[in-house]
Amino acid sequence: MNILSSFKQVTTFIFDVDGVLTDGRVLVLESGEMARTMNVKDGYALQLAIKKAIRFLL
Repeated sequence: MNILSSFKQVTTFIFDVDGVLTDGRVLVLESGEMARTMNVKDGYALQLAIKKAIRFLL
């Protein structure tokens, strides 16, 4: 069996955002809001997967 064919049955990915999609840093903005940074490539991959109807629980 091809490993990629195994992934065709996957419909949902579950991630803990901190440490998986970020480097763990939290930016505190002037307004007091907290924001995290993530790699643009991760964001692109998530966007593409969502377009292909894969669900994400973060």
